[in-house]
Amino acid sequence: MKIAIVSEFPPFHSGFAQYAQFLVGALRERGNEVLVIPTERNSESYDDVFRSIDAMYNLDVIHLNHGYDSYPVSDRFISFLEELRGRAKLVVTMHTINSMRRGTDTAWFNLALANTVDFLIVHSEPMKEELLRQGVSSEKIIIIPHGTRILFLGKEDGDRQAVRTRVGVPPEMKMVLALGFLEPDKGFEELIDAVAGVRDAFLVIAGEQVVEEDSHLVDKLQASADRLLTGRFKLVSHYLTETEILQLLSAADVLAFAYRPSSPDDTFYSVSGVLHLAFGSGKSIVVSENPKFVELMKVMPQVVVPAMDIHSLKNIIHRVISDKPFQELVVEKIANYAIETSWDKVAQLYVQAYKSDMPTRTPEPKIGNLSGIGPVVHEPVETQN
Repeated sequence: MKIAIVSEFPPFHSGFAQYAQFLVGALRERGNEVLVIPTERNSESYDDVFRSIDAMYNLDVIHLNHGYDSYPVSDRFISFLEELRGRAKLVVTMHTINSMRRGTDTAWFNLALANTVDFLIVHSEPMKEELLRQGVSSEKIIIIPHGTRILFLGKEDGDRQAVRTRVGVPPEMKMVLALGFLEPDKGFEELIDAVAGVRDAFLVIAGEQVVEEDSHLVDKLQASADRLLTGRFKLVSHYLTETEILQLLSAADVLAFAYRPSSPDDTFYSVSGVLHLAFGSGKSIVVSENPKFVELMKVMPQVVVPAMDIHSLKNIIHRVISDKPFQELVVEKIANYAIETSWDKVAQLYVQAYKSDMPTRTPEPKIGNLSGIGPVVHEPVETQN
């Protein structure tokens, strides 16, 4: 098939960009011709996209990778989709479904988007159910799980001890790793409190600060760890290269995600990309209750604790560290799910979806043709994760 992927794309730093990179690679490995059209965050200038699309011949599918942070919630964006759909079959992957976002109603936008495209991809049953509640037809929705990069890095990895030494983990301690963008809602403070109660645990928090308003967070986390985790803490506060991510995953014993509950004015349904990275690592995982972790709640509910419950979080971290049979069960369940959701299998599901005959309607563009002259087709580049 000949597929155009419209998305944020590396070297831009975002989970959506990383998703697109992995999907493009998996689709190409299955013999598809995939062209990447990178977009700028929240831009309402679509001329480059139209020029790139119009330079392609015999295009089968236009696939837009959607996030509310990536594209504006606006009538103009809906009109942009209508213009795209006039050129080829239009598929949109929605990585998050909101009814309210930061106090603003988004249900109208979701319904308009669904009525414009040929069909929507979502990653979980709760995401589909929320769209149905908002009035979207079930015939428009296909569930395809988030892809997993299979790493299965074990203790036999040669760099494991060198990495642990570099971040300061003593040989006799277990390394608990919290990986991802440094944001207040990730529950890092609760995780510090919980690990403080696990005597043989060393906590590593690693990721990039992405919002300027959160500039105080790094200092706050370091101060809390200095007080509670003396000699048992390392904060890696920069964008991680792919090599750094793989090394940290190899060195870790437990991966922990202690996200806080979402606020009432930002209700969402989603799945976590960083959780899928953890799935592929072959390590134990501990999480708090959060819509993003719905898959782990089904695969291994024993490692899911109430959000902001420091006592329960401490106990489950201690158990996966000290209870060998339980640890092996956790790893086995997670590894099996990682294989089920490998990027190769996800790419196969996408191709099946691209070829499916879904009911459509003929859009009536609200704006004129914005296309210009000359191709602007971008190929993917090697990047960081």
